Amino acid sequence: MKKVVLGLVLAVGVVSTAYAQLHGMGRINGTTMDESGAPVDGVTVKATLAGSAGSIDGASDKKGEWILGGMARGDWDVTFEKAGYAPRKAKVSLTVELARMPPIAVTMKKQ
Repeated sequence: MKKVVLGLVLAVGVVSTAYAQLHGMGRINGTTMDESGAPVDGVTVKATLAGSAGSIDGASDKKGEWILGGMARGDWDVTFEKAGYAPRKAKVSLTVELARMPPIAVTMKKQ
């Protein structure tokens, strides 16, 4: 019984550590537009932190605007995907969690 409880405590500790490494108080935002400058809604925005498991996900709204919050300090890979459009990628470096990042404007190109 003690081994089972210890294993469960260790597993919870690993998950908590991974969550803590990924999540923080950082935030990025921006817009997704097509090549003519019209907003593209429903673009999946996914941010992954180098060396951490998991991701922070969001989507663009009808105005093409998106926000990802709760991000830890570090180097993030951000992908933008929507059916019918070529995927786009960006790299974002959050050196300080509370720093204001300029909005990221992404042009989605039809395939």
